Amino acid sequence: MTISTPGVGVDAHRHTGHLIRRAQQIHTYLWSAEVSKEVTSTQFAVLSAVALNPETDQNALSREVSLDTSTVGAVVNRLIDRGHLRRDRDPGDRRRNLLSLTDAGHALFGELSVRAARMTEGMIGCLPPEDREELVRILGRVVDAGEAKRERAEHTR
Repeated sequence: MTISTPGVGVDAHRHTGHLIRRAQQIHTYLWSAEVSKEVTSTQFAVLSAVALNPETDQNALSREVSLDTSTVGAVVNRLIDRGHLRRDRDPGDRRRNLLSLTDAGHALFGELSVRAARMTEGMIGCLPPEDREELVRILGRVVDAGEAKRERAEHTR
């Protein structure tokens, strides 16, 4: 289809942004239905990052999960209140706090990891294996390019 005027005649159901938003809606629905109604996928990302990098600090965690520090702070506090994360002072730098999973956090992360993998398989199971890998590769490139644009824009302000 040829479009002579930007935005005129665009099929919203084929528009990248619309499809990404719909895929996110489906992911959110499936997460709640199949993984957890109590732990959000953002909270799971924080648990995952801390599981992979024990004794990380909140600034590093913020960068790892691509969330602003205030959002990470709220998520961390919620997970601490629920007994899944522990915050300890860094013995080498008393101004810095280190985050680790508690025993309950390790158990929860293990349980949710299995459910999340099963949910993801169900979500993209309609694709042949090579397309699944391609989907992850393409989404990674889109995210990386978007992050680079955002960083450039922040540096020019």
